[in-house]
Amino acid sequence: MSFFRSKKMKYYSLVIPRESAWVVMDQLGRLGQLHIIDYDPLLPMMNRPFANYVKRCDDALFKLNGINTLLKQFKKNLIYCNDTQKLLDKFRDIQNLRQKPGHTYFDEIELEIENKKNNIQEMSNNLQNLLDRVDSITEQKLVLEKAKEILGKSIFSQSTPHNVNDYQQLKFGQLIGVIDKEDENRFKRIMFRITKGNAWVNIVDLLPEKQHHQIKNQIDLNRVSQPRCLYVIIYPGMNDQSTMKQKLLKVCDSFCKNRIEYPNSEEAMENRLKDLNNQINETQSLIRMTKKQLEISLDELVREKNGCNCSYFEQLRLYVLKEKYLYINLNYLTMQGSIFTGYFWLPDGLEVLVEDKLRQAIQNNIDRFPTGQIQEMKPKSDILPPTYFNLNEVIIPFQEIVNTYGVPRYQEINPGIFTIITFPFLFGVMFADIAHGFLLLLTGLYVIFWKKQLSKQTDSMFNAMIPFRYILTLMGFFAFYNGLIYNDYLSISLNLFGSCYHPKNEEWERTLNCVYPFGIDPVWLASGSSLNFMNSYKMKLSVILGVTHMLFGILLKGVNNLYFRNYLDFFCEFIPQLLFMASTFGWMDFLIILKWLNVYPDKFDPSIIETMINQVLKPMDETSTPVFLNNASFQLQITQVLTIIAVLSIPWMLLPKPLILGSSQKKHKVSFSEPQYQKLVQERQGSELEIDPQQFRKDLQSAASGKSIEQSEVEHESGEIWVHQMIETIEFVLGGISNTASYLRLWALSLAHGQLAEVFYDMCIAGKLDMGGIVGGLMGGYFYIVFALLTFGVLMMMDVMECFLHALRLHWVEFQSKFYKADGYLFVGFSYNQMLSEHLKL
Repeated sequence: MSFFRSKKMKYYSLVIPRESAWVVMDQLGRLGQLHIIDYDPLLPMMNRPFANYVKRCDDALFKLNGINTLLKQFKKNLIYCNDTQKLLDKFRDIQNLRQKPGHTYFDEIELEIENKKNNIQEMSNNLQNLLDRVDSITEQKLVLEKAKEILGKSIFSQSTPHNVNDYQQLKFGQLIGVIDKEDENRFKRIMFRITKGNAWVNIVDLLPEKQHHQIKNQIDLNRVSQPRCLYVIIYPGMNDQSTMKQKLLKVCDSFCKNRIEYPNSEEAMENRLKDLNNQINETQSLIRMTKKQLEISLDELVREKNGCNCSYFEQLRLYVLKEKYLYINLNYLTMQGSIFTGYFWLPDGLEVLVEDKLRQAIQNNIDRFPTGQIQEMKPKSDILPPTYFNLNEVIIPFQEIVNTYGVPRYQEINPGIFTIITFPFLFGVMFADIAHGFLLLLTGLYVIFWKKQLSKQTDSMFNAMIPFRYILTLMGFFAFYNGLIYNDYLSISLNLFGSCYHPKNEEWERTLNCVYPFGIDPVWLASGSSLNFMNSYKMKLSVILGVTHMLFGILLKGVNNLYFRNYLDFFCEFIPQLLFMASTFGWMDFLIILKWLNVYPDKFDPSIIETMINQVLKPMDETSTPVFLNNASFQLQITQVLTIIAVLSIPWMLLPKPLILGSSQKKHKVSFSEPQYQKLVQERQGSELEIDPQQFRKDLQSAASGKSIEQSEVEHESGEIWVHQMIETIEFVLGGISNTASYLRLWALSLAHGQLAEVFYDMCIAGKLDMGGIVGGLMGGYFYIVFALLTFGVLMMMDVMECFLHALRLHWVEFQSKFYKADGYLFVGFSYNQMLSEHLKL
């Protein structure tokens, strides 16, 4: 019953020689059953013995992350590990073949990662530089070709006159270059201002060549290319020292340094373009070679190696994670000389496995150093054992619901075992509908049976449902089941078993001795009083379920008290709480059920609410409409006895426990008025001449002050007990009322769900069924789509979440508060399997 109560734990000390620390921890990590205790949780990790090893592991993981970025950029699909135990066995086999100490394998791995990272990084940088180079060359080529189209051949036909000073203004100079697309308008405005409109400026967009664009797409280095523009400026004058040219050069250089000299002749232009084409071809050839070498290096990391059934990159990454995990747990031990000592919790009955792992550590230790030993110890009173449950895929989501509120205390009854049924059942009471519950059930079954296929679809909505597939299935099942009880199918009642009523004189008459086999008779839901009937039925059913749920929680508190031998809480809390709840709200539930079972004459139908009010306000008066048929005096006697029990249980909860605890504290407290302390004072008074009188007076004052301090502490502790017990009593009595009312949300949510379904059906489907012809068919199809979308969005999405949250609140506040302490902490085993399973995918 390790799920009903957490496993029993034993406390052990561990002693390991420094020389064999790695081997021992490696074997214990493979066992995965030790909860190692940190000897000083406040000590920073950087001040621990193996902080340097942890840092080295972090550095190696950082380098691997950089390599992984390139793997993603080159669209290399890694093979992820799916069996961590097999991977650990391969690691062990590799280390055994090396015939070297096991911890030195990380040194080799670290060096290999460093070399691969440097090699891949160098090739990546070279590829990046080559791409930048081909970008620059291609841009120059495009600029010259575009400028040639714009300027034409006439720009080369300008001849220099004999007298430059006479004909200077008749000649024109040109500037060409590249700017960013976003600077186009600003560039034009500035050029116009500094030239006062005396220069011709033309700007055109640059489009990259198709071949170059294809190369960049194949490499896919996520290079963001900024849109660029070519500018051509024609200005009067060819003198390099002219003021206008100097201004234009300054502006062009301020926008971008990529300014290109235009050739002086057509022949020089052709030679320049030819040279650029040759440079592009050479650079592209180098790009292909570099890319090929880089892909070869990356493919080596993607391929399987050493029979590990995963990529070599994953093998390296998981081994580094394993080493980091080992050294982190090794840092939890304290080092004394050449020996590591520490403490750990171990589930009862696993001592033999730990000793077997220590023997295996001796065999795997090449130098045959001693591996250490364990010894069972008694923990200190302030050290509480961790909570450990054996969980599986079905139980985990329900246990997470409980753990979110608080982890169970060690050996405390685990609410998770009851939550498996009560949580989806209460959800089903609120979400009760045959159709909606069946859809939810089908969704859960689909995720269960197609789990393997859905786990590969990482972008699928159903992939996120895989951990919750069983709770989803149970929620759908109980919603379907409660829908059958309510006989509610999309707000329509189903005639599954006929009816116990038949029409007579425009009214419904019940067949004698007829009992409807299951659920609600469909005639009730078709009648005009269906809403009143279902409201009354659901409200009373909610109260019955709520009180039963809370009584069960109180019974669990009694079981806990007996298990921990806390007889004071058993007799002073559990028994009065059980009597109070049973004599008030339990009695109300009994009256509801009794009223259902009896048939009362007209105008003598009893009121449960009136009966409960009169039980307190009119305890001596007999009611005229008793729930017990023709037996009002018997009902009065029962109510009087139950009222006395309920009233007496309140002081029973409040007074005995603080009185007993207070008296027990006084017996164990040491008082300064006891004879041994009086004797000490008398001896010092007799030797007054031998001591300093002032010092003796100080001693007396300190003794008196010590006594008063101790008395105040006793009074303070006693006061805390009284305040705490008073709060507990008031909270339980008032909570009994508020918690019972809180369970009415079962009725309210069920009513809201049914009314929403009825509104959607009436507005979208019912009113369109009588329409005939083509128009009627089209309108019916349109409104059916609207009905389906509203049902899915509002009822199957929003209402599912709403009912889920309300069921969560009923368990956390109303049920678990009756017995659940929730102040434990989880057992965290030193387990390679668990750690690697959490890091299987990047």
